[in-house]
Amino acid sequence: MTKNLTKGFKTLRVPTWLRDHMRCIVIGKLKCGTFWSNILGYKDRVHCSFCKKKGLLDTIESEQHMWINCENNGQSQAWVISRRIWRKSTDRPWPIISTGLIRGATTQSFMDNISKDSKRLHILISMTIWSIWKSRNENTINNWDVMPGETTALLEELIRDLVRKSWNVT
Repeated sequence: MTKNLTKGFKTLRVPTWLRDHMRCIVIGKLKCGTFWSNILGYKDRVHCSFCKKKGLLDTIESEQHMWINCENNGQSQAWVISRRIWRKSTDRPWPIISTGLIRGATTQSFMDNISKDSKRLHILISMTIWSIWKSRNENTINNWDVMPGETTALLEELIRDLVRKSWNVT
């Protein structure tokens, strides 16, 4: 299984920094939530910064919360954008997003994958995760007020950039 994951990272057709980010997710090196509880001066980062700004002080940040459950960080709109792109490019149903799917995104494959749907799914999931993470960092670390729409704008720009670069290579 580990061999499949590492092979998946090598074949993921996204920028190197995004591959590294996905690798950190899989090996559990993502610095969020309880990671900060034992570091002096950073204990306030244990809680979700988006929820904290809405007055929900007890929401502990976790990967599950950040990518799937948070109602304040724009993740749901980002997944809607990804689902729309998916539906425009294939007839396959959009998968149910879970932390397991996110962690194993690089190993997902479809039978009779003639139209490269597996690769497209890998790219969409990794870019969506990155846009959510980037918005989270701006909100938590830089203490900028990030609106939920900014997460989707970042995702759309990432996808446009990837398409532009793919087109230029072709």
